[in-house]
Amino acid sequence: MKQRRNLYYLYYYTDVKKIIFDLKFKNRKDITSSLSKYVKDSIETIRIKEKIDVVISVPVNKKRFLERGYNQVDEILKSANINFENIERIKNTKYMYEIKEHKKRKENVRKAFKIEKKYFQKSILIVDDIVTTGATLKEIEREFLENQNAKNVIFFTIAVVKDYFK
Repeated sequence: MKQRRNLYYLYYYTDVKKIIFDLKFKNRKDITSSLSKYVKDSIETIRIKEKIDVVISVPVNKKRFLERGYNQVDEILKSANINFENIERIKNTKYMYEIKEHKKRKENVRKAFKIEKKYFQKSILIVDDIVTTGATLKEIEREFLENQNAKNVIFFTIAVVKDYFK
């Protein structure tokens, strides 16, 4: 597991592109068991180091859930036997890979999430499968810090695009 700033990650996207593609678009839920040990060990390490109170899965929108039949991040966390909570994605956003411009990606996820439960002064770990520009994570972070007054927001992802760090 590697870390840069408040983002922990396992791989660069180019190294696991096919695995993530198959999980998301070819209904290959069996892949989650291959990833689960790495995810479990990493999240347990982060929980201790960052004093995490709650793990949150990045939600997919309702349309995507109906198409796929599952949220790939939830499936990975379940396979890793990680207790987590869900927030709601209330906006049917476009696929992020279809949007190249960072500003448009930010707008795509703006106000896309609804957080019902209160997380006042909690340390939150947000888990996603891939980070490209970080627009989704930054919007979720904004919701937790500004509207929930969370203490801290940390991120963990299976893969990150190298350009994210530029």
